[in-house]
Amino acid sequence: MALQISSADRSSTDPTDTDHNAPCLRTARNETNAALSRISASMANIDDADRLMTLRNDLNTLLSGLSESPSSGENEELTPISVGSLSQGSLVRVLDYLTWTNILAGRAVCATWRDTARHAMPYVFIDGDTGIEFISRLTSLRSLLPKTRELSLSCAGEISSIRPVVGFKHLRSLNVYGASLSGSHPYLFQMPTLEVLKTAVNEHFEWDLEALSGLPRLKELRCYGNQRLTGSLRSLSSLRGNLTHVDLEGCVQVTGTLADIGDLCHTLVRLSLEGCEQVTGTLNDLRGFKSLEGLWLYSSGVEADISEAEPGDFCAMWDFDVIMLQALTRRLDSTSNHFVLSSVTRLDLSEFAIDFDSDLDLGVVSFFPNLQELHCDSGEELVKGSLRSLRDLQPNLVVLSLTFCSGVTGALSDLGDFPKLKVLYLSKTKVNLDVQNIGPNDFPSLSSPSEIGTPWLVSEVPAFMKFLYQRKLHDFFFKWSLHEDSPDFYNPDLGHLPYGDRREKMKRCPFKLEFVQVGPLVGWRWTAGGGSYYFETEWLNRRALNFDEGYGEYCEDVESKTKENLGPFRGMDRPPATKEEYEELTAALIRFPRAFARSAIE
Repeated sequence: MALQISSADRSSTDPTDTDHNAPCLRTARNETNAALSRISASMANIDDADRLMTLRNDLNTLLSGLSESPSSGENEELTPISVGSLSQGSLVRVLDYLTWTNILAGRAVCATWRDTARHAMPYVFIDGDTGIEFISRLTSLRSLLPKTRELSLSCAGEISSIRPVVGFKHLRSLNVYGASLSGSHPYLFQMPTLEVLKTAVNEHFEWDLEALSGLPRLKELRCYGNQRLTGSLRSLSSLRGNLTHVDLEGCVQVTGTLADIGDLCHTLVRLSLEGCEQVTGTLNDLRGFKSLEGLWLYSSGVEADISEAEPGDFCAMWDFDVIMLQALTRRLDSTSNHFVLSSVTRLDLSEFAIDFDSDLDLGVVSFFPNLQELHCDSGEELVKGSLRSLRDLQPNLVVLSLTFCSGVTGALSDLGDFPKLKVLYLSKTKVNLDVQNIGPNDFPSLSSPSEIGTPWLVSEVPAFMKFLYQRKLHDFFFKWSLHEDSPDFYNPDLGHLPYGDRREKMKRCPFKLEFVQVGPLVGWRWTAGGGSYYFETEWLNRRALNFDEGYGEYCEDVESKTKENLGPFRGMDRPPATKEEYEELTAALIRFPRAFARSAIE
């Protein structure tokens, strides 16, 4: 179905049909055609007969010039029409697909379009470099697009008043940011249709929360850094039944307690009082807020006490800050009824660790039994606990990433029976990679990419590399090394030396581990000297080779590609076991006559 606007859709007597207005006319035509094309495309992509019929009926209502409406669910072709046959109401719906600047351009098409544009309800964004320029634009739009529903205002200069916004009688959302409003503006609280009020970076805007009583339909209140805002949270009770979002971050003069907003318990979805130091109470005051999904109370006067919470409380909560996590940690040893935050499916502990007032116990995840992803990629020693404390996550956990968390302990086998665990990262932890205790049915879903950590001792390396190969977790571009706390880890301090120094680069240890592939053969080996030298290769699948014609030549090729750069490591399949042997081998590296370029492994 092709819906197009053509030059025939304009009246030949239209006074705006001049060469001067031709660019505006072309813009309006193109934008309208694009809108109608999106409607047509959405119909072509729908296979379900019932949904197709519903959309076609909606389209018939929009396009009043159709010869007849389809009466069955078959793919009937709709009669092409011209935009000129649309009624004013249908044309308004078409204009709603356009930006407000293109709607203004469309006013130049004809008198009908000019009158219709006044009924459009677009989102309007106005900015200006000076207050005079800003007010001029706002005043003009008040008459050109009086039914605007969403309005965003920004100005680099100081503004004494934005009173023209009162002229938008159908305004639903007002966003004033960076406008440098100063003084009081009571007219902003005399718009009975307003549902969303946002102010940000207006430090000198003076008003009180009691003024919100003049906005009876307000659903969202978002004020960031409004340091002149005063009043008590009790004033929000006048908006009970409607208010869903309250964000007063950085509004330092706001007072009250969490108990003062108890009337909002049935509607409040998100609450942010960060930096509101004069707001007090405890998390127990929010127990009855069954719809509350997000909560941010950092640097407020609210205490992290959730001791009275019972099963069913905070049932919708899935987004929160460190205050909630502190309260949960303090309750870990509580003997009271255990409750859970069942709506949380993803948690990143590294977002909280730095602001935590003590060590963050990994056991806190027991409050999130439906967790599917657990991350902590910079916990250092702040996050502590054993992998055994993750047992409550066993049925649902899919992704576990605990890297650079030296306080995390336990054994890899503690996670073997997690049926859905697919991605696992445990590098830079103190987890014991006891692969010898892992059975063939453990980790049934584990796949690459995963990085389960590093082996502890040289003697554990063969089993570790074999495990990676058998579980298809090996990577031919990645290198492993022993754990930094391993007794087999010998690492001289070379940080003060130039990186490009060849001899010192050759000394850089501990030795690295890597996988090798030559044709169908896969093995692993130790490397040294920044990859310039390597030890003998341990093959993992040599038995899988077929001893057919040409096998001898193939073996020679393997020999040449894996033993060319053995150097002083010829005959060795692992690094030295003692520090004395390590120092002797390091000296041998320095005496070796030349550094071989590493062979490319096909």
